[in-house]
Amino acid sequence: MKTFWKNYKSSVILIASMLIGGIVGAIWGEGATVLEPVADVFLHLLYCCVVPLIFCSLSSSIAKMQDMKKLRKILVTFIILTFITGIISALFQALSVVIWDPAKGAAISMTEDVTDATGSLNILGMFTVGDFPNLFSKSNLMALIVFTILFAFAIIKSGEKGRPVVEALDRLTTVIVNLINIVMKIAPIGLGCYFAMLIGQYGKEVVGPLGRSIVIYLVVSIIYFVLSQTIMAYIGAGKDGVKTWWKGCIAPTLTALGTCSSAATLPVNMQHAREIGIPEDIADVAIPLGANLHKDGSCMIQIVKISLLCGLCGMQYTTPRNIFMSVVVAVIAAIVMGGIPAGGYVGELFILSAFDFPTVTIPIMVLLGTITDAVSTAINVTGDTGLAMIIARVVDGKDWFKKAQEKKVSDQ
Repeated sequence: MKTFWKNYKSSVILIASMLIGGIVGAIWGEGATVLEPVADVFLHLLYCCVVPLIFCSLSSSIAKMQDMKKLRKILVTFIILTFITGIISALFQALSVVIWDPAKGAAISMTEDVTDATGSLNILGMFTVGDFPNLFSKSNLMALIVFTILFAFAIIKSGEKGRPVVEALDRLTTVIVNLINIVMKIAPIGLGCYFAMLIGQYGKEVVGPLGRSIVIYLVVSIIYFVLSQTIMAYIGAGKDGVKTWWKGCIAPTLTALGTCSSAATLPVNMQHAREIGIPEDIADVAIPLGANLHKDGSCMIQIVKISLLCGLCGMQYTTPRNIFMSVVVAVIAAIVMGGIPAGGYVGELFILSAFDFPTVTIPIMVLLGTITDAVSTAINVTGDTGLAMIIARVVDGKDWFKKAQEKKVSDQ
């Protein structure tokens, strides 16, 4: 029992805080929003760790690489796997809505107007910013990653003169990781308050007109979460990899559920990657990129939105063309559009354009996305470590996990 408590103490405390927060939210209702200042303290501290963590860890990892072919292999493998898992998740959800029609029995008003349906289709805008200080914002993480990669290349080109910079970044990374450990001490309080707010604000919506769609998504999401994470961990590192992944997944999962933010969960997810033993040069590249681009949960909710609106607008979703189009649109809307800064309702507008839905359907999509955001974020974020495990196998060989575990034992 002592061993169990030692290994799972933090996980048990986080789960307990989630349950207590949920109960408080269910009883208190919308009044639970008074807890927002307390919850925001935890969230803001995590946000403050994100930018320096990405800049220091990613730039130092790339700068220490002697083989640029390895970096290219990591990036190419990441992009390919991101689109493959996005398509699989979309097809997985599409199969469920073909079997269970989300629009069946729905009675949703189609008359609500939209006050702001603006969005930017500047896809290239996600990779750059117009002013240097704007790089250091959680709203421009993709641009920060691009700049950091270029900065690392500049360090490499500097040769011996660049080595002190690499050493400094390495030491800063260690400090930031320790800072994250300190911030996580207040995670139970912060997450408990967030769960109270989520249940208090959106608990009633689950039994409303969108209930069927939400239930379908939640059930399928849980099944996909268990299957996908287990399969990715198994492909990456076999049975032992699966055990190690599930042992440490609770903290990033609950952080994602509580904050609904990939950026806020990024520091915790990086810790999970280190606990698994994913090589730093792979984790420091794949995990930050995954926070922006690897979005299986978002792909799935886009499918639910499209199938629901097809039923509400008198269109038949279960045609080969509509299913194919929905998968393509879901992947693009989730992976590409989701990374555009200040994109507004760009994902919803993309769906409207592809299927010719009326503008008044935007509130339905926004509400559905808002209620399911926590679960979508959890699937998006937790899949990043599984993806990194597969990349590690592709790049470092099938024995990477065994070597990582041996190194961990020797370091103790």
